[in-house]
Amino acid sequence: MNCIHCEGPANGVCRFCGRALCKSHARSMPYIITLYIGEKRVPKAIVVADTFYCGLCKPQPEPIEMPELD
Repeated sequence: MNCIHCEGPANGVCRFCGRALCKSHARSMPYIITLYIGEKRVPKAIVVADTFYCGLCKPQPEPIEMPELD
């Protein structure tokens, strides 16, 4: 695979969209693995820091409605 930005050899893929990236064009972004309700009913997340991110895709901060899948 080749990097989406420079066409050089890729070292990994974006965790969010799957685009190929070389080390020099990779960015990092935290990735939420799961959410759960912790002690005192406080929502918590298990997060992986510094995952590969392409910088092109736009992960949404909130779930989006998709009524066409109904």
